[in-house]
Amino acid sequence: MRSFLAITEDASDLALLSIDELRTAAGITGGSQDTALKALGLRVASAIMAECNIAVGSSTEGVEATLKQETLTQTFYQVEVDELMLARRHNVVVSSLVEDGTTLDDTDFMVDPESGLVTRLSSDCPRRWCARKVVATYKAGFETIPGDLKQAATDFFRYAYLESTRDPALKSEVVDIPGVERTERAWWVGSVPGQTFEGAVPDIVAGQLKRFLNPAIG
Repeated sequence: MRSFLAITEDASDLALLSIDELRTAAGITGGSQDTALKALGLRVASAIMAECNIAVGSSTEGVEATLKQETLTQTFYQVEVDELMLARRHNVVVSSLVEDGTTLDDTDFMVDPESGLVTRLSSDCPRRWCARKVVATYKAGFETIPGDLKQAATDFFRYAYLESTRDPALKSEVVDIPGVERTERAWWVGSVPGQTFEGAVPDIVAGQLKRFLNPAIG
């Protein structure tokens, strides 16, 4: 089975954190650095989407993947499965399902709003999907960012902001003022502690994102 995802109504804002939350995470008051904070916040959000393997749909606007609410159309071909797996999930609301040109009634299917799994029903009993083409139109994603996702974004942003203000390869620094200042610096050789992760986000943040991880969709 192959499927293709198109975004028909994209999220107007991809940020996971408000500007006030970004300032608080960075320990900054006032708006003098808002532009830089917002840019870093969007990079953090993008990295989280990559880590979670959020599907990128096609769109004339060239939009990016997001966990925020969007309206999507997903077309499946050569469907022979027990359950349809939608490419986006969380708070899924299906507005229409068209199977080989026939629009299904609400009683013909059942959707799990968290997992995005759609079960075909016949006389209120689950049955296998078997069709040449199924077109699903649905909403998925969050209107309000849930606390666990917001916490992960905050921790990642704080980490990224601190890393941008210092050299992560610097092991220690000693400044001795009395003799008109003596500075000694020691540097990490090889891998830097805390820098061993290989994914899009630090390991400690990746562990907070388990709820939002998606399998690959064919």
